[in-house]
Amino acid sequence: MQEYRDEAIAIMDEGSSGHAGRFISATLKPRVRISSESDAVKALALHEDAHRACFIANSLNFPVKCEALIEKD
Repeated sequence: MQEYRDEAIAIMDEGSSGHAGRFISATLKPRVRISSESDAVKALALHEDAHRACFIANSLNFPVKCEALIEKD
């Protein structure tokens, strides 16, 4: 892997009348740059596998989506 960046976006319900807010969804938008010799299809599949097995995403009480973008040099 040459470069990895993530621009996560989350939606928060701010609650009402002094009640604590909470996140209701999150979307990860990782951008992964790989070498031109690397397999982009395999890189995306590995990223999807890692997201499905993610301890943090699986521990939250709201959905976490992942929209990975694989770019080649």
